[in-house]
Amino acid sequence: MLGFRKRKQIDTGKSEEGRQLTLVFDDEMGIPKEDEYVFRYHAKRLPMLRDNQLSIELLNAEPLGDDLSIVALFRNTLPGSFEIKELTVLLLDANNLPVGRKVLGRAELPDFEPWTSKPVYLDFFEDELFADIESYDALRLVFQMNPSDKLQPVSPTEEAKFSKEAWQHVMRTNISTPPVGEDEFNLLLVSVEENETGVTVALLLRNGYTRSLAVSNLPVELVSGDTVVGFTSVRLEEPVQGKQAYPVSVTFDEVQADGPFTVRVRQ
Repeated sequence: MLGFRKRKQIDTGKSEEGRQLTLVFDDEMGIPKEDEYVFRYHAKRLPMLRDNQLSIELLNAEPLGDDLSIVALFRNTLPGSFEIKELTVLLLDANNLPVGRKVLGRAELPDFEPWTSKPVYLDFFEDELFADIESYDALRLVFQMNPSDKLQPVSPTEEAKFSKEAWQHVMRTNISTPPVGEDEFNLLLVSVEENETGVTVALLLRNGYTRSLAVSNLPVELVSGDTVVGFTSVRLEEPVQGKQAYPVSVTFDEVQADGPFTVRVRQ
């Protein structure tokens, strides 16, 4: 999809602090002539960049089944050519809340050349989206600059214990929360779901050590106010890997109390 070896160059006609960005198309992308005019139109309307900047601008987003198809534009005002092996982008809604995250590998990224704009087609797959999108026109793309813990993959059986909403909360919370401290292990409450028979919570067990930590029996309490209203033990299928966050769904049965609830490790 992205090679940018065969190029068609179009001057955007817009001065960026005394220079012009060149809109570059890859012939292998097969962009119709009418779409070239659309790209050129958007390139002229985008806000100016200062020198030594790299940005990604979302031009169009459309649902594709459970996935999301995006047309975007990379803009570069750095003076030299360069390559990026991996780049993480976040999809934000109108309230600047993350609703998607995608890691772009080398094959999905162009070769960046001085003062160029390059279009790109991106697909956010269902497992890269973690919120229902209300307005496609309000979406925008940004680079993920803040560090976050890596979310440790779990088995399909473990993931199935989460509701769709709880799993979306897990992904959103993980990228929005600063990493756990060095040589620290903690429990982070992500979401609470109440039903007639009990309370189910989504947790992140976050390992700030470089080594893996086995969690064979972690006693946790459900607390309402200052009162413990539920108790259970967490037993993981595998260790929590170093510098990663392990998602866990825990159910407290027969809870006779009202929220709000918190969760803590029993001392």
